[in-house]
Amino acid sequence: MKVAISKFTQLGLSENEAKAYITLLKENPLTAYEVAKSAAIPTSKIYEVVRKLESRQMVQAIHGEGSKLFVPIALNDFVQNYKSLIDNGLNTIKDELKGIKVGMDTSYTWHVKEYESLLLKVERMLKTADSTVLLSIWPAEFSLLFESLCRAEERGVNIAIIHYGIANMKVGQIYLHPIEDTIFERRSDRGFALIVDSKEALTGKVAGSATEAIWSMNEGFVMMAEDYLRHDIYFIKTARRFAPILQERFGKRYEKLMDIYSDDEMPRS
Repeated sequence: MKVAISKFTQLGLSENEAKAYITLLKENPLTAYEVAKSAAIPTSKIYEVVRKLESRQMVQAIHGEGSKLFVPIALNDFVQNYKSLIDNGLNTIKDELKGIKVGMDTSYTWHVKEYESLLLKVERMLKTADSTVLLSIWPAEFSLLFESLCRAEERGVNIAIIHYGIANMKVGQIYLHPIEDTIFERRSDRGFALIVDSKEALTGKVAGSATEAIWSMNEGFVMMAEDYLRHDIYFIKTARRFAPILQERFGKRYEKLMDIYSDDEMPRS
């Protein structure tokens, strides 16, 4: 239940409130004391917890024989009520603030340090893409974003993807990178880059559970990121057509090509 409790806390509930509600979903009706014992909540705090759940309309008190009992709102009802609450709140905010006209400062960068935040940012970028998507990605993230990419393609967005490893799903134009093993051994992490409509870019890396990425609409940053992906695609197209020649000169896994600090066919200056 750790994941469910974590998600409840992201919605504004305390950990104890989440534990109490889940306990009541499993078994009800229960007295406050029984909820505390079953959910491992200190009895000194349980009455405050159930009062807050009542105020959120997540539990309801009923009168038993000598003791007040509590029952939970059905999970589906809670989900629908919460969705309605959020939707109504967001619509109200849009209506109240629609007259404010503020130009966006495109010079700043937004740092992303959580994997879930990275995926949410990418989902938003793909959802609002108008014309083009350039993407450099590994299989783990590709499988998570595949449906969003398909929806973008259905809207007529042109998609080019640099994929590290075997791609078992097809969307847009996929370019399989020919030297993913060498890159992974050198960096021991997964790179990620997304450029949408040549207007915004998100680049970063995922190493285990650690994530570090930067998003920006800065023209210089976007241009640099887009050029990087475009030149990767230029190389992949070239390697696909002239692989035997390139591997003879640079090694079976392009080791000499990856070594940018030396070139045995060019004299040192």
